[in-house]
Amino acid sequence: MTRHTRHPTRPAHTPATTIHTPPGHPHPTRPGVVATAPVTDTGPVTDAPATPSLEPGPLDPAPAGAPPTPPHPTGRALPRRLTRPALAVLAGALLYLAFPPVGLWPLAPVALAVLTLTVRGRRLRASYGLGMLFSLAFLLPLLRFVSFVGADGWIVLSAAEAALLALVAPATTLVQRLPAPWLWTGAIWVAQEALRGRAPFGGFPWGRIAFSQPNSPYTALAALGGAPLVTFAVATTAALLATAATHATTTATTRAAGTGAAARATDGSGNSDAAPRAAAGAATHIRPLLATLTGALALALAGLAVPLPTTAQHGTLNVAAVQGNVPETGGLRALGEAFQVTDNHVTGTENLAAAVRAGRTPQPDLVLWPENSSDIDPLTNPTAHAALTHAATVAGAPLLVGAVLDGPGPRHVRNAGLIWTTDGPTGAMYVKRHPVPFAEYLPGRALLEKLISRFADEMPNDFLAGTTTGALPVAGTVIGDVICFEVAYDGLVRDNVNHGAELLVIQTNNASFGRKGESQQQLAMSRLRAVEHGRATIQVSTSGQSALITPDGTILTQTGLYEAGVLSAQLPLRTTHTLATRLGIVPEAVLTALGALAMIAGLTHPRRTRHHPGDTPADNDPTSTTHQPTPTSTDRTGDNHQHPGETHQPAAGTDQKRRGVEATRVVVCVPTYNERENLPDTTRRLRQANPAVHLLVIDDASPDGTGKIADELADDDDQIHVLHRPGKSGLGSAYIAGFTWALQHGYDIIVEMDADGSHQPEQLPRLLDALTDADLAIGSRWVPGGTVHNWPRSRLVLSRGANAYVRAALGVPLHDATAGFRAYRADVLRARDLDQVASQGYCFQVDLAWRAWQAGFRVVEVPIDFVERERGASKMSRAIVAEGFWRVGWWALTSLRRGPASTSQASTSQRAGTGTVIPTPARPADPTADSLTTPTATGPDTVDAGRP
Repeated sequence: MTRHTRHPTRPAHTPATTIHTPPGHPHPTRPGVVATAPVTDTGPVTDAPATPSLEPGPLDPAPAGAPPTPPHPTGRALPRRLTRPALAVLAGALLYLAFPPVGLWPLAPVALAVLTLTVRGRRLRASYGLGMLFSLAFLLPLLRFVSFVGADGWIVLSAAEAALLALVAPATTLVQRLPAPWLWTGAIWVAQEALRGRAPFGGFPWGRIAFSQPNSPYTALAALGGAPLVTFAVATTAALLATAATHATTTATTRAAGTGAAARATDGSGNSDAAPRAAAGAATHIRPLLATLTGALALALAGLAVPLPTTAQHGTLNVAAVQGNVPETGGLRALGEAFQVTDNHVTGTENLAAAVRAGRTPQPDLVLWPENSSDIDPLTNPTAHAALTHAATVAGAPLLVGAVLDGPGPRHVRNAGLIWTTDGPTGAMYVKRHPVPFAEYLPGRALLEKLISRFADEMPNDFLAGTTTGALPVAGTVIGDVICFEVAYDGLVRDNVNHGAELLVIQTNNASFGRKGESQQQLAMSRLRAVEHGRATIQVSTSGQSALITPDGTILTQTGLYEAGVLSAQLPLRTTHTLATRLGIVPEAVLTALGALAMIAGLTHPRRTRHHPGDTPADNDPTSTTHQPTPTSTDRTGDNHQHPGETHQPAAGTDQKRRGVEATRVVVCVPTYNERENLPDTTRRLRQANPAVHLLVIDDASPDGTGKIADELADDDDQIHVLHRPGKSGLGSAYIAGFTWALQHGYDIIVEMDADGSHQPEQLPRLLDALTDADLAIGSRWVPGGTVHNWPRSRLVLSRGANAYVRAALGVPLHDATAGFRAYRADVLRARDLDQVASQGYCFQVDLAWRAWQAGFRVVEVPIDFVERERGASKMSRAIVAEGFWRVGWWALTSLRRGPASTSQASTSQRAGTGTVIPTPARPADPTADSLTTPTATGPDTVDAGRP
């Protein structure tokens, strides 16, 4: 398949001037290129524009005043290349700062907006690379608390999670191609979090966007749709901010253009209506700018309208949470010797009892101990059993104790929450359902212990997963117990509320993580869960931070890190379910599905700029400006200059056959994106070899300044025009914009050509001559006489295979339907509703060629020499291949391989605007016949669609 990129380059060995070689002599400066026989002259030309030929002649010098080829990038280009990676890293750092312990929550939408702008318009592979930089810059500092197991564990975990999180970057690139990209951006963030929360090994949802918003205007949205809705709102706000930034930039650019146009009009060198048009364009973009900013603000403040009731519905409960502290501030040995942490919590409970007797603290109904507060199994160890019974007796209330239980089986333990009274355990027990891989159990232990010997010492046992919910009856109510990292999993917390929990408890042991943010991040999750389910929530930790939280997420009281303390308060018991609890997984599932569909749509239906018939680019899109020098009475060749919209009248006495092509107005459309190294050379070659032909450069706001170079070329040459577009929107939409402009300006023949030199401008006359008896001439690499140079075998196979697939699926008898060097008579493009063309990449070429053949237009293939680019990067990607595969298959299914029409608008006796009369009596088409004739090096390969 040919690459349909707008910024290929011409290899160094390709001549920069037209080479004319005497018959029988090889090209002196083109080693390795097989010369084709010259196109046969068809007769004299009288008073017609000179048409370039390949006939023998002297070596034409470069035209005087031709712009020099820009030098290769110097060191100044390096900072520009680093701009996007630097922005990706900045976005990741800003997102980290939005999370506790820093907790600057407004930075979350700002960070996501920066990422959105950074990856927009990138190739998917490059976008993923930027996403990795973003993800590492975010996750490495966020997860640094894991470094207590070793720097390798921290880096491996961060990199593994970053590899998943980075998928959001190419997904963002894809959905930015769609209408209302801000809507789909929020959905893909939810989809990414849904994936990361489930895979691999049950997932690790740490760092979800919602968890950066424990106390912000977004927080209350959790009561409507849980953490997924909060993430969606933040990400959607970010996308709106990114859109607003784009509008602001476009407005500023358009205003600047208007100022420049006004200055030129004042001194008489510019168009007098350019300044008002630019001003109108700027005003047009102010409205969407204000609209997107208003939308972002409204979404950010929407949560303030959500009621968050906190009143008790089933009485209240006096709760005390004991933080007994640990001997060490972090590390594997933070819990100290066996039974030491248990003794600390017994002491804390005794202090609580003393405060109750002194009247400083009300008598608790329930006393809560954290995860691992009994590090020895109290069900089997008499000392631990006696200690817990003593604590319950002293407190005068049942205990919820976090304990490590032995078994069942050797090298197996359980992480459990037990209800303990003065009579011992009640039997109510919750076993942690989601042990943490590589921390509480070792996947593939037999292999990993051999590879990493320290696992056998540091993780001798595997924690087994529980099978029941944490809804435990105690003190006349039901509490919902989750342990440590389980607070990050939506379903585990929700199950407790659905099973009757009127109060939520998060037992956790943060002792090993040090002062690196883990406990504060977990507290943010606990606060969000309180709002999500409308339940008072207690986070109780061995070493901090412990906190008592009301149903609206407010912290009543909390402890510090690595200090002993007791928290006590009367908390409301609530029974009603929030909308988020009732909907359950539905918001996440719906948003994930929308995100997935948006990604597929972005992959298969790229966004493009729409141009409507009758509108000039400036009228249709204020951000698209056409650079056209003021026309003069004569062009550089001395021929009468044709103004846009005028009908070209061929000179009297011109040979009828030659007049069919030469006495027409021809424009070559060259899309560009980052082609500053190639455009001047390609332009010089095209203008030298084809002096009567016009050139339209369609630039997609190339960051490397290609558009400015094109403007400079146009300033020096009346026959060069520039169409500026606001951003990179795909090859197909670029050509549609160029075709629309060309049709509006009255051109009779419209040519597609790459800017990189892979299409030889010196061979354009072959295509033009072929249009004498045809409507569409395709420069083909795969007919006899066609050659390909410097392509790797993989590209050769890909192109050959793609064209074979097109022939088989659509039945169109073309050898090179994916070729991008081609010439159309204007009738072919007028017959097609260009606004309805959605295909991109090489698939765009298949689309137009196949539809033209189906419509009954005559299509020919002309052999060309294709030379792979030397400078710049090919834009071929898997996304382009995927689009071509599915679109061609879909067309085959929906068209049922319908053959060419027997009659067509193209088969009229008069072609308007060409001055050529071609009688074409209709005859029935035989869709089963392969009308492809054998090509020669000098003649076209013809596809006859119902013509004699």
